[in-house]
Amino acid sequence: MKKPRHKTRSIWIDIIFSSTIILLTVAAILLILSPNKNYTASAPNVQEKEHNVSSSIETEVIDSNYPGIKIVTKTSNDKKAPFAIQYPQSANSSFNEKVIDYITAVQEEYMETMNNKVQIDVNTKGELNISYETLSHSSGYYSFVVVNNSNYSDSPRGKTEIRTFHLNPETGVSYTIVDLFEADVSRLTTLSALIQSEINNDVTLNGHLLSTALEHYTKPAWENFRNYAIIDDSLIFYFDENTIADDSVGPLVVSLFMDKIGKLLVDAFKPLIEEDEIPKNESPTIAEEEKIEESTDAESEDPIDNEESEESTEIVTTGKKVALTFDDGPDPKVTIQILDILEKHNAKATFFMLGSRVEYYPEITKKVHDAGHELAGHTWNHADLTKLTPERIAKEINDTSAIIEQVTGAKVNAYRPPYGAVNEKVRKFANLPTVLWDVDTRDWEHRDSQKLIQNVKQHTKDGSIILMHDIHQSTADGLDAVLTFLENEGYQFVTVSDLNTNP
Repeated sequence: MKKPRHKTRSIWIDIIFSSTIILLTVAAILLILSPNKNYTASAPNVQEKEHNVSSSIETEVIDSNYPGIKIVTKTSNDKKAPFAIQYPQSANSSFNEKVIDYITAVQEEYMETMNNKVQIDVNTKGELNISYETLSHSSGYYSFVVVNNSNYSDSPRGKTEIRTFHLNPETGVSYTIVDLFEADVSRLTTLSALIQSEINNDVTLNGHLLSTALEHYTKPAWENFRNYAIIDDSLIFYFDENTIADDSVGPLVVSLFMDKIGKLLVDAFKPLIEEDEIPKNESPTIAEEEKIEESTDAESEDPIDNEESEESTEIVTTGKKVALTFDDGPDPKVTIQILDILEKHNAKATFFMLGSRVEYYPEITKKVHDAGHELAGHTWNHADLTKLTPERIAKEINDTSAIIEQVTGAKVNAYRPPYGAVNEKVRKFANLPTVLWDVDTRDWEHRDSQKLIQNVKQHTKDGSIILMHDIHQSTADGLDAVLTFLENEGYQFVTVSDLNTNP
């Protein structure tokens, strides 16, 4: 008897089906085990492989206080690689392209660094902040000083870079350093000698100068002086960190007063008054008063671990009080949300603001003040003050106080150093009390609204100063739970200044 033919076909079907199942299983295993090659954190024109963060990127364009200049703000709250970027734009396409090319290059470098770090440790987090300062000359000429700060959780210190761009928005003129000195080599040689003299005479740099590097980076070569800013009484030069001085100094800033250099410049920038009327400014005025004894050991960025406590954190209180503090704002979105939550809980707080952001968002700054909160300084560009010259320390703090007072009419009575980085030099040239903290929510690191409350529950006590940031959406999202917990624990919310005031 013949066997049915369909039995043979059934065997082959079983074999094919089994083989397909095996192949699909192997493919799935390989897909799961294959390493992730692309961690992309919102760089221009990069496709997201792991998750889509483009939806978290916000871009805003507003008019600045300077005619012809707009401010572009880009922010991303991506949990691993957030950034906050601000840069100028104008009606001049050539100027705009130069600025955008630089901003894009910095973003891409940040992205590539994060890609490499995440391959080593998936928990690594970064942060990129780019801000700028506008310096103006009476001719209508603007110098834009762009400060780029990048930080990574696996590195003890971040990287700071300064680049400058220039424009007269009315004429479209943009001078390079070569144009400024009319390509005259003899003037370049004089410039080089003047800068070397200023640096060598700065007693605060004693022990920090890299002698062979100083000669190399200040020799008569145009590219050495490409980063400059010009104002009515000075020509200011910026040198990258770890070039002329060691990494404890950071980017070096050197100012040459017009009485020394004015005659070397093109006509548009020559002193507007006669030479004998120009005040003879002894430079640097602060640094030459006396030699500064700087701390030999780097101080911890965690104020709790500092052996020497700041006077401002030695708090004497009666009753059960806590000071809520917010750094790095104001932010047009997050700060407003935080104000609403504070009002709901009838809570007062202290906002440590960046001068550059107050300049960009004066209306938000005024809203914080009008709501009855305390405003204090956090430097102009979130600079590590321990790496700056005395003149720059004073400028970072004083300019921030001035813009806050200009916008709100309220006097600034305190400041907070970025990263909690402070030493004897900073204490000497900061003319305001230093305020640190004893409870760090680490909201800048975890960017998780559910985790905001953890350190608050663990470390808060009567008289605590709690550190948060009003630039992260996760902080606004988790703040209500923090305030509810503290209320239930019997705490009263006061400003930092009120912690030292008896009821």
